[in-house]
Amino acid sequence: MKYLLVVIIFLSGCASWHWEKRGASAGDYEADEKFCKLQAYSGTDGMVTQAHVRRMHECLQSRGWQKVAN
Repeated sequence: MKYLLVVIIFLSGCASWHWEKRGASAGDYEADEKFCKLQAYSGTDGMVTQAHVRRMHECLQSRGWQKVAN
């Protein structure tokens, strides 16, 4: 779990984009992000691959979020 946190922090620091959903609040994003993380990263034992990250992004997109350039 510790490695997962490091990867997420690293990836968020490198991002030149963010997630947006019309009419959604920060709380909406946090809830969807938590749901998608549980879906994408469960059973990884701390080893997150690019496939897991793609699954996370696909989950957010399926819930109406879009990547938007900063």
